[in-house]
Amino acid sequence: MVTLFSLLLTPLFTPSSHASEANPHSISFYPVALNHTTYITNTTQGTHGGIYSAPAHRASDPDHDDRYNYCTMPHPRPETYVAPEPVANGSVEATLVYVEYMQRHQRRTPYNLLPERQDQEYTCDDVHPHIYAAPAPDKHNPAPIPVYGQTYTDPTNPFLTDTIPGTCQYPQLTKGGILDGYQHGRDLRDVYGGDNPLPDAGPSSQVWLRASSSALTQGSAGAVLRGLWPDYNGKIALRRQAEGIDTVDSGFTCAARDRVLEQMKGARAWREHLGVTMLLREELGKMFSIGWEKEEGAWMTSFDHFADAFQARVCNGYRLPCRAKKEGEKEGDNCVTQEQAEEVFRAGDWEWNYLFRGSDLAREYIQLVGSLFIGEIVRRLEAVGEGRRDWVYSHNFVHDGDLGPVLGALGIKALRWPGMAANVAVEVWRADGDHEAFYARVLYSGQTVETIHGPMEWMPLGELLEILRGFVLGDIVSMCQD
Repeated sequence: MVTLFSLLLTPLFTPSSHASEANPHSISFYPVALNHTTYITNTTQGTHGGIYSAPAHRASDPDHDDRYNYCTMPHPRPETYVAPEPVANGSVEATLVYVEYMQRHQRRTPYNLLPERQDQEYTCDDVHPHIYAAPAPDKHNPAPIPVYGQTYTDPTNPFLTDTIPGTCQYPQLTKGGILDGYQHGRDLRDVYGGDNPLPDAGPSSQVWLRASSSALTQGSAGAVLRGLWPDYNGKIALRRQAEGIDTVDSGFTCAARDRVLEQMKGARAWREHLGVTMLLREELGKMFSIGWEKEEGAWMTSFDHFADAFQARVCNGYRLPCRAKKEGEKEGDNCVTQEQAEEVFRAGDWEWNYLFRGSDLAREYIQLVGSLFIGEIVRRLEAVGEGRRDWVYSHNFVHDGDLGPVLGALGIKALRWPGMAANVAVEVWRADGDHEAFYARVLYSGQTVETIHGPMEWMPLGELLEILRGFVLGDIVSMCQD
């Protein structure tokens, strides 16, 4: 029997032995068996060389091998960054002229709260989410007081037993996530600043900064941008679209998108993965009193909710959840085990790969989810290829549901769940001596992305654009009304 004491002694999700092989990044990022449900049920996979742990209330330590790390995905950093191979070996002289950077927000608390009360508090007292508005600069109006939110619980609140005890708004960034953001920005400054396109002093008119309408992406931006420009004292405009029509985070209504997703989840492969995980879902459902009723169905028909609830704990220094002990139960009788969590995480990987790579409907789904965002990226890259200097650096703070379609459109060889701060960098290089020759390299979490088209290490910009244009719809409004 697994006891609470034994759980506390068990290391949280240390990488499996696969990570010691020749190329740990490639091994942990691109599971060969990810198209098969045996990937989920094969317990020898463990975490497939990935990392699912991060410290509480402080920044993550960088992993020497830049392995898949759900809690803090690797990113371009000076210790490991090298120029594209033809430039590094001297066969081509080229200048980096543009960077299109997309990243998921930093680590956070959970979206999905297990319905049974848990026995460990989740605290966020060391984070101050600011919630004030200010008028545009006007000498006649004083600046508002910087108000921030501080969560508390009234002990007389009768609904107190229905949530995780603690001081967090769910979801919100954690202190560790914010500190990771500072480091993320500092590393990008070291890689893309100096003689490269990123301005050193602060944002210029040639820098595009954009976030979704979520506080998670906007808060992450504040941390990462401070790392990019540590001495900048001005205000920065972070572009965002209006809620209801946002082209990221599924911000616009699309009946066709929902229909295709329903079809994908009705297909044989999806039903098969639910079949092989039936016992696991029943065990977890019983543990936390989650049934098959309509309002609880999301917990039992995919692994999105369980994975999120577990990841948000181990990624912030907490142990896996234990249901608060009831009368007659022993300590630790209702605790999620490491083996259960690993299977949940593998199932989450399988689901993401199925949605954006494995399903017969993946291409159509990518178009309906990501067409507008991918189109924005394409237009900026086209402008660079035409020799225009509208932008030299673009940074988009978005979500896993935005990176999935981008990586799927690129044809990533295998897609694990894009973890916290997962990132895609599209570098555009101009061959010196010929201003019309532009080449692209695409990095995923700091390394050249491996795709069905081959490694995207050095390719004519036009070829990359042709790949991406295939996922940009001409009339998505009409298609969404289908």
